[in-house]
Amino acid sequence: MDLGAHTDEELMVRVQQGDEAAYGTLFQRHQRTVYGFLLRKTRDPERASDLFQETWLKVHRGRQTWKRGQPFRPWVFGIALNSFRDAGRKDSRTIDTVDVELQHPTRREAHEDRLTLEAAIDKLPDTLRDAFLLGVVHGLDHNEIAEQLSISPDNARARISRARASLRKLLA
Repeated sequence: MDLGAHTDEELMVRVQQGDEAAYGTLFQRHQRTVYGFLLRKTRDPERASDLFQETWLKVHRGRQTWKRGQPFRPWVFGIALNSFRDAGRKDSRTIDTVDVELQHPTRREAHEDRLTLEAAIDKLPDTLRDAFLLGVVHGLDHNEIAEQLSISPDNARARISRARASLRKLLA
């Protein structure tokens, strides 16, 4: 049976019933984005890899805590974010990046612009940066962000707006 045709939520129900192939399919679908998120948070491939493994172990071990009808994607990002927070990696060296395409005449200028953007994002307070990354980079909606950050949807919307305004000022 081709599990690729199933939604994440259908696969998660199967995972809760002990279907390891369904777990493997979820892992394959989301491994790049979860690792990318953690790499942006840590800026350290080895640390991101450790947190990535921890995140997927928590997904497997905590599979019974997932509630039917709950979207899988924000749930797994919440686990990844909590793994990062639990690791105590909130020091000043943590840099987040945004996957954006910059249209410039040379690769060097694009690289310099990306570094400037990364530095600006690094200057955002953690509360704004987390909401910005979850919403803008990973495409979670305001309700999903609110759930993962334990805030209201209006607060999630406001944090993203404030993050964008701060970035405009920093990049001006």
